[in-house]
Amino acid sequence: MQFRGRNRGIPLQLPHKFSTSSLTPKQQAKLTSPIKDVNEHLSEITKTFHPLYPLLFPGLRVVDHFSSKIAFHSPSSSSDENLFKHIQDLNIAFYQSQCLPHHTAVIADRGVKKNNVAIAAAHIWLDNHIVNQPQIQNMNITPVKAKLMAICIGLTPVIAINDIHNITIITDSIVATKKILESHVNPYQNLALPLIANIKLFLGRDR
Repeated sequence: MQFRGRNRGIPLQLPHKFSTSSLTPKQQAKLTSPIKDVNEHLSEITKTFHPLYPLLFPGLRVVDHFSSKIAFHSPSSSSDENLFKHIQDLNIAFYQSQCLPHHTAVIADRGVKKNNVAIAAAHIWLDNHIVNQPQIQNMNITPVKAKLMAICIGLTPVIAINDIHNITIITDSIVATKKILESHVNPYQNLALPLIANIKLFLGRDR
């Protein structure tokens, strides 16, 4: 999973078929800048306006407004060949996170001990060494929630570094992580709510 705060190397999206692409040149010339920005910043435009659409509800949500800046990478299947290729790609992604400027990596870890005590830990890598290892303990939570907690406590100090623009998160709970970006409310989003506003600011850097 990768968060990209800088928009380098990302091709410009073509105008959406329901936005300005169908207008005449004369109509295009009369458009103001915010309307033209629709093509660049919205991933979906519907023909009708639905005031009760979940994305329009109040609250803090990242959803997938930053589709060009959040990428998920997982094996295409559980076959030995695909798992081996995925491990190779993972090694390359981690290597790049340590060699390229403005990059860092967060490895999310979790363990459940006796008495249902879950320990969430994050290993923050920068320039080929661990610079921080935040940890947190909680009672009676699932291993998946503990993994998401590890991601959150890892992102918190990394996002605060102004010089970081690309974050690679390594986790084995990629499905649960994707649920944080769903438009409808689910229990996993509650874990990320305290961090959502900071994530949004991070993804908006250098726009």
